[in-house]
Amino acid sequence: MRVGRRVSGVLAFVVLLAVVVGTAWEQQPHGYRGGAAPAEVFSAERAFRTVEAIAARPHPVGTAEHDRVRDHLVDRLRNLGLDTEIQSGIGRYPAGLVRDVVGMARVDNIVARLPGTDPTGTVYLTAHYDSVPPAPGANDDGVGVAAVLESVRALREARTELRNDVVVLLTDAEEVGLLGAEAFVSGGRADPRGGVVVNHEARGAGGPVTLWRITRPDGGLVREVADIPFPNTDSMSTSLADGQTSSNTDFTAFDPAGLRTLDWAYAGRNAYYHNPFDDPAHVSLATLQQMGDNTLAQARAFGNQDLTAADDGNRAYFSLPFGVLIVLPLWVIIVLAVATLIGAGWVVRQVRRNGEASIRGVLGSAATALVAVPLAMAATYGLWEALRAIRPEYRPLFVDPYRPEFYYAAILVLCVAVLTAWYALARRLFGPTAPAAGLLCCVAVLGGAVTAIAPAAAEILVVPGFAAVVGISLTFAVPDAWRLPVLTVFLIPAAVFLGGLAWSGLQAGITGAPFLVAPAVVLFGGLLLLTLTHAWPRRRTALIPAAAVTLTVALAAAGLAVDRFDDRHPLMSQLAYALDADSNAAQWVSQQDPDHWTRGFVRTNTLPDPFANLYPDAVAGGPAPTATLSAPVAEILSDTTNSGHRTVHLRLRSTRGAMALALRYDTPIHTLRVAGRELSPVPHKGFRLEAPPAEGIDVQLTAPAGPLPLRVVDYTWLPDSGLADPPADIYYRQDSTAAVFTTVKGL
Repeated sequence: MRVGRRVSGVLAFVVLLAVVVGTAWEQQPHGYRGGAAPAEVFSAERAFRTVEAIAARPHPVGTAEHDRVRDHLVDRLRNLGLDTEIQSGIGRYPAGLVRDVVGMARVDNIVARLPGTDPTGTVYLTAHYDSVPPAPGANDDGVGVAAVLESVRALREARTELRNDVVVLLTDAEEVGLLGAEAFVSGGRADPRGGVVVNHEARGAGGPVTLWRITRPDGGLVREVADIPFPNTDSMSTSLADGQTSSNTDFTAFDPAGLRTLDWAYAGRNAYYHNPFDDPAHVSLATLQQMGDNTLAQARAFGNQDLTAADDGNRAYFSLPFGVLIVLPLWVIIVLAVATLIGAGWVVRQVRRNGEASIRGVLGSAATALVAVPLAMAATYGLWEALRAIRPEYRPLFVDPYRPEFYYAAILVLCVAVLTAWYALARRLFGPTAPAAGLLCCVAVLGGAVTAIAPAAAEILVVPGFAAVVGISLTFAVPDAWRLPVLTVFLIPAAVFLGGLAWSGLQAGITGAPFLVAPAVVLFGGLLLLTLTHAWPRRRTALIPAAAVTLTVALAAAGLAVDRFDDRHPLMSQLAYALDADSNAAQWVSQQDPDHWTRGFVRTNTLPDPFANLYPDAVAGGPAPTATLSAPVAEILSDTTNSGHRTVHLRLRSTRGAMALALRYDTPIHTLRVAGRELSPVPHKGFRLEAPPAEGIDVQLTAPAGPLPLRVVDYTWLPDSGLADPPADIYYRQDSTAAVFTTVKGL
């Protein structure tokens, strides 16, 4: 494995680093089309006018601004010549996602149809048009809505005749539990022939648009994705997202209808997620262009596809620079994984035969390389925990701070410190060649193990591992002068995967870096070190990881100095006010660690009853003044007992125009019907319905005969109550409410 002289080895390493950086750069969106672009293409500048129109102010479900946005979108779609309607109903939190208190809402979905010539199903272009209370929702999900409308406009202008129906579905109440999409599906509105959903989401304010979740089997869908302009995805990421419930989108609600769904989103600059500055000024037109180009291409592709054709199984896939998506049958990954294991074994045999390394040295290097991966993961996790300990205000962040660049760099350099520390130690213990062969074996074994469990997720290890095995094997057969060039060429896949994974992992958030970035840097960065086998310094090699650790500390310190909260970069806080109308007592409640603002309201770690029952996740509380807020009303329409079962019919109503009404109980409830919607299974603790009508909602329930303690609660957005207006450098999380509750009298 003598692959080159010292200078040429360093040059080869620099070339591979350039590939890493170039891959990360190319992954970012660049440029956009202006308003003068041809009418039949997607223009981000034209689409941005929609964002400006609908994201001027927060528009959560049930508000007057929400109704304005709804009516504006209906007018836009009708002006485009689409048959448009508002489909109203009652949505509930998807039954497959269990909650003690089930979320519900009165929803208005916007549905517009572009008829096909000979439809085999329906292509749904979906996005949600509601926002959370603190945010105007320019990115989440104004960009998605704008991408859909501009794509449909381009289709109309091009006079494109598609085989299948194309339906614009702008869902309501996604932010409070995917309720609009659930109402659409449960109401039988989906095409019984089936169809494809192209869903649009955002968890940030820019960055590459990524297909992060997809219905399985995914082979047919992915083949179409391969032909769109920006097919940013890989089967490892979609496999990991499969079944994930921590970041739910309307994707989850569409599944019971048998609709095949592609979930597209972007997550860069994610400090602006659910933030007052999620406004048009913080929208990336380049990201909007990327999302829109993909949407228009998918509408055309799926619009002409036979949607009744059965899918042909899952695929392994990964994206490369310049809009290339490689799609492979799973058997190819299995064959490559086996070939990589065999090839790694052959390489070990060769280096042992040549006297360059012993079996013991290779195994020792492989074992220590395997240990280096969790060490890098622990180090990056520990770095972020240390930063959060120094600056506790980081703890409630959804993902990243406002200015994360120095922290991103610190994470990468810290991973390099772990990698180079391992490499220097392994070379000292086992010689210059054993670490290279050992790391190759480590990648091969890990790739084989993942292939055995989930072959679709293994491409991320198997492809660069196989290429590295081929490259190293060829160095034993080619003339000396060709060894380093050949090896460098076959290490390019490792460099590409490192650049893509490291950058996309950081874009997903610092909290995900230990699980995405750290393994990539150690394993793929370690493969790149093969070019330095005979160019690595012979003395004072410990200075390399030591310098990296020092640089990590300096970068972290710079991040702390640069990233400060102010009125343009406010701190997210959470505070709730609760008034017991029966006792006229009130409490401040916080469900996150108190900050410098909320510490003026909450001073204890416990809440008295009945407040503790309503806020089981509270971490702090404190007495509050009694505000003049009228209590909700519960009217008993009927109350009968037969055969040991008590049936009660109630009408609940807010007297202060609250944004939500809830019924809470601790008694076992057998059946529960809310606003005409049967809840099955019956939630353990009650329900909360957003956007209740002024006349109230009807509730029918059955319970065991005997006492039936019920509590009715209504909620308004805390800033609307005027009870605790935050300073300019603070904004409230979306669950910061002013609640009034009372027991139902007469039961």
